[in-house]
Amino acid sequence: MSKVIVGIHEVSTITNIPVRKLRYWEEKGIIQAVDPTAKSRQFNLANIKKIILVQELLDDGYSLDGAARKVEDRIAKLDSLMSLIEI
Repeated sequence: MSKVIVGIHEVSTITNIPVRKLRYWEEKGIIQAVDPTAKSRQFNLANIKKIILVQELLDDGYSLDGAARKVEDRIAKLDSLMSLIEI
């Protein structure tokens, strides 16, 4: 699954989020393209999940910065838990 790479237009279709909004989120550092120097933006599965979570929080009334912070906190907690489980 870590090798799943999707172009920005496909991400837009999958998430129902306009390309311009995705580019803005990338400019703000909320999501990161696989290769920021590439002409065509592509995102991995982790960023697609992040996009979906941020949009859900925006739909619930969070600000963009608040939603991004909350998602980052969740990801950090999950990463911490996974590091405890790994042998």
